[in-house]
Parts: sequence; structure tokens; C-alpha cells
Amino acid sequence: MNLMKIFVLGRRAADAFARSEGTELDDVGTLFLLDLLLGRWASNRLADAADQALLSYITLLTAHRYYVQPEKFLKTCRNDEHREAFPLQRLPEWLAALRITLNFYARIETAPRLPETEDASVQLLTNELFAWIAVNQPEHLGVLESAWGAPSVLALLKSRARNPLAYEPVFSPTHLEFITAIEKTHCIFAPSGKYWGADNWRGDETFEQNAARFAQGLFRFMTIARKEKFKGFAFRMPASFSSSIDELARTTARLLAVLNGIDPARSHCLEGEPGKPGWKFDWAGESMFLTTFGTCYPPDHPRYPHGFDQTYFFFQPDFVLRHHPGLIGEMEAISRERILSSFNKHGMDYDNENKLAESARYLRPMNPKDPPVAWWPQNEAEAAGRSLRYDAKADNEVLRLLGGNPHGTGF
Repeated sequence: MNLMKIFVLGRRAADAFARSEGTELDDVGTLFLLDLLLGRWASNRLADAADQALLSYITLLTAHRYYVQPEKFLKTCRNDEHREAFPLQRLPEWLAALRITLNFYARIETAPRLPETEDASVQLLTNELFAWIAVNQPEHLGVLESAWGAPSVLALLKSRARNPLAYEPVFSPTHLEFITAIEKTHCIFAPSGKYWGADNWRGDETFEQNAARFAQGLFRFMTIARKEKFKGFAFRMPASFSSSIDELARTTARLLAVLNGIDPARSHCLEGEPGKPGWKFDWAGESMFLTTFGTCYPPDHPRYPHGFDQTYFFFQPDFVLRHHPGLIGEMEAISRERILSSFNKHGMDYDNENKLAESARYLRPMNPKDPPVAWWPQNEAEAAGRSLRYDAKADNEVLRLLGGNPHGTGF
């Protein structure tokens, strides 16, 4: 079997094993196990079957958590002319490099600008580790799940498993539900994207507190998305926030106002003219696009949440959209026409004829030809009515939750 396919199947197997056995890992647990492997390498070069199992599990589950796709070099790495690129002695180098990158990801904190690293991506490193296994321990690829289930391995994995109640993007209910909806969409690019989901909405917290937790996840997502080529981040709210288009518009205005109020880069973008062409929603120094899905929309509407009784906000930073081959230069207009045609062909009509401003596409009217849904305020009275500004006490509480300075000096 093609090694690229084995990688994909192995990634899925690691996820299924983790969920069935309670051995889901986060960055902290993975870092501990990487240190353990580096220590064991010095004594036996991972000749022990348990060590091999630990290596393959870490590699494939990390690949799953970060939506890693197989690299083309997996096609040729086992050929005689390419095997020398994955010698036995290079394993500690790749393990150490993965440890450095995951440690950077685990320590991301909100700041005025997204932090960057020159270290290798999880995308590349997990592929290199898998190639090393294929070249040096090929027989192990045929016994992955049984090897992971060995009592000594299973006990170790369970001892470092994540807290199932804690937030982890790829395991979050928001993510698991949203990707099911993605599979049903008629957007031609959606199924191939890499997505994460935000933490759960908590009914015992205020709107602002929930938005603050989302902002923390959004900042981490944006930092990692730039390196790992993620496409979008979903935030889920109760169905009541989209019970009607007007309610969804109010919720959109309120959410963006809270985020703008705690923007670490202090863009104040909502003080501009959201209804005008060229306006962008900016956060943490980056512009982004927003797509909303709500329970007010019927099944034949492109913003229908595909049967899930939830309200979704889907954020896509421009830096990932603008790197998509189908959205570069003259291809953008062609791709948008193809997407529109795909939806229309399936009876989910929409158009952008009177929606030149990006903000006019955040929400969709019930009928394609209707005017844009103006979630942004039309005048000062409406701005006040939609709670687009919050008093200092509310702003300071959200800043406190994010770890910012409540006296106005920012993050």
C-alpha cells in the first residue's frame, strides 16, 4: 500500500484508538512522552517494541491533532536512492525538533502581534518521523493498533492522557460537530481544509466571558494557522442567538464589538465604516473574513447549520485565504463563481451582486436577491441599541480574563 495512504489511515487509527481507550494527548502530555523517548534512545535506540509503539502513536496522534497531511516524499522514502535521508541516527534530531515546536505552541500567550518561530512545522516533522519508522522499522506499520494496546504502552499513555473536560481544539465538541457540517457543504474548497473548534459555550458565564475564552483560542489558532496552514476556526453558540436573521445580526454585532474591545492590537476597526467596500475586521494585527450559520435558515439555504441546533461563527484570517491557490490573483473571481455555481446547482442559491462590501457577506439574507443584512449600526442610536460599546467595568472584566491590563495599556 502507498505509504501516503498508510499515513492517513494511521492518523485516523490513532484518533479512534485515543477516543476508545481514553488516551487522547495534549501538547503537555506529548512533550513528556517525547522526553521519555529521547531518554530511552540513549540506551536502546528504540529497539524495544514498547518504545516503537510509543513513537508511532505520538507521531500519528500529533499529526491528527494538527491536521497533518502526507508529504510527497513518503512515496519515495523507502526506495534505495532515498533511504539514506532517514538514517537510524537522525531520530533524536527530529524528536528534539518536534519538542521545540510543540513547546512553542503550548506557551502561546495573547500579545499585540502574533508570535512567529523559525522552527520546523508539525506538518513536516511528523512526516519525517513517519518516514523514519517506515525505513527503519517497516514491520511495525503492520501492527500499530495492537502495539499501542500492549499493557505497558497503554498504561503509560493513560498516565499522560489529557483531562477530558479540558479544552483541546481538535477534540472539542465544537470542532467535531462543525466538521460534520463541513462534509455536507457544497463549497468546493471546504472538505480539504484544516480546521479547529473553539471551547464550549458555558451557560454559567456572561456573553463577554465566553467571548474572552474564544479570543484566547482564536489567538492561539491564528499563530499556529500561519505555520501549519490551517484554514478556519469555528465558535459555537446556543441556537437562540440565531433564532431570526435580526437576532443573528445583533449577535454578530455584539460578538465583533467584544472582540474589538479586547483586540490586543487595538485596531478600533469598528470605528470605521463596516458597510463600505474595502473594510476589514481586524484582530491581533490581522484581517479576517467571517461566515455565520444560524438556525433561522432553512435546509435549502447556504448558511443552514446542517441540522445542528447551534449558531456558528467561522473565522478565516486573510493570511490563510490569500495563500490558497484558488484565491490568488485572477483565480479568485473564477473560484468564487465556481463556489456560487456549486451551491446554486444544489438549490442553495446565493449571489454577491449587491454585496460588494465583505461585511455584507458575513450574514446572508433569506432570499439571494434581498439587500445585505446590515449587522453594523446605521446610526448612533442603533449602535447604542446593539450594545456595540461596553462600559469600562465590562471591558476591564474581559481584559482581566485575557490577562490584560485593566487600566488601558493593553496586552
